[in-house]
Amino acid sequence: MSNDKIKGSAILKDAIIDAEKLLSYASEYGIELDEKHIKSIVIAKQSNDKDLWSSEDEVNFWKAFQTISGSVYPVTIDSLRATSKPAKKTNPNWWSKITGLRRVSKVERSVRFYSIFALIAMSIMLVTQIYALIGTALMSKLNNGNQRMIEIEQRMQSLMLITEGNDNDKTARMEQQNLELELDELGEQVESGIQLLNDWLESTYDIWFKTTDETTKAVTENTSSNSPPFAAATAGASRNIVVLQRSKSLITILNQYILPLLYGLLGGLAFVLRSISKDTKMMTYTSISKIKYGLRVHLGALAGLVIGFLWGDLQGKSFGVVESLSPLAVSFIAGYSVEFIFRMLDSLIGVTVNKTEGIKKSSKPDTDKK
Repeated sequence: MSNDKIKGSAILKDAIIDAEKLLSYASEYGIELDEKHIKSIVIAKQSNDKDLWSSEDEVNFWKAFQTISGSVYPVTIDSLRATSKPAKKTNPNWWSKITGLRRVSKVERSVRFYSIFALIAMSIMLVTQIYALIGTALMSKLNNGNQRMIEIEQRMQSLMLITEGNDNDKTARMEQQNLELELDELGEQVESGIQLLNDWLESTYDIWFKTTDETTKAVTENTSSNSPPFAAATAGASRNIVVLQRSKSLITILNQYILPLLYGLLGGLAFVLRSISKDTKMMTYTSISKIKYGLRVHLGALAGLVIGFLWGDLQGKSFGVVESLSPLAVSFIAGYSVEFIFRMLDSLIGVTVNKTEGIKKSSKPDTDKK
């Protein structure tokens, strides 16, 4: 092999720096390496300092570099760069001098970004969850009150028939009076509940209910002082119906779409933070990891939304422990483990295909007879 000396390329010079980093990592973590490979890298460094290379030295260096890279895998030079702090700037700009910002590695920036992202998402989820719980509780109380009022009215009709046939039945009359008092009290509670629901709605930006607002306003304006006595009651009832419909719509949107999406997003963020923690410990975080984890967060949010969309179809299917969980808990699990949602979808598709094939088989004999 020729001993003619040549100048090293820029790629070769960068590779020597990378080889030194791998060699330093292997020495720090006690990874055994062949001494001849270490010597090859040391000789290559000396050749690089003199900027005079022989063909044999370059060949030995690349062989040593390849062997060391395989010995420290899955740690790579890319992961070492990502987990190492950048070199100090020789000529820092004015902003760095004023702020005195410390140098941070790529993995530190990712941890900081996803931690802040998770805190913001969790805060939004908590506010939305509390808001939805308040609306759901008010709506449930109204439904219970309305149900009780229907039961009282039915009982009062029965008592009216009893008292008409027997005016001396004091027990029935007393019960009727008690029910009337309870009915009045429930009516006031329902009216106050509707007012609370209206306040609950107005605590948010009412951009989606502009049409219903205009409808309510038109109904109210059409009810004048010269209208028949029942017109005011009709307008009030219309307003109550509008409030109830708006509340039901918003509760449905929150519980079936927005909250599952947020829980799926949180599940995805939890997976990313846990994975970054593992990558940091194993020093396997690379520049590609940022793209991978960014997509993973989006998939988590999408998986949570899919659970919200398909929860009605998924209920009743045999998914083990999932059957006893709430849709929001399942959304979080789906965001944390995207493979979980794909298995659920495969199971749902399998059930649908089996039903379709069963229908085709049951209708086939009739076709043959024709």
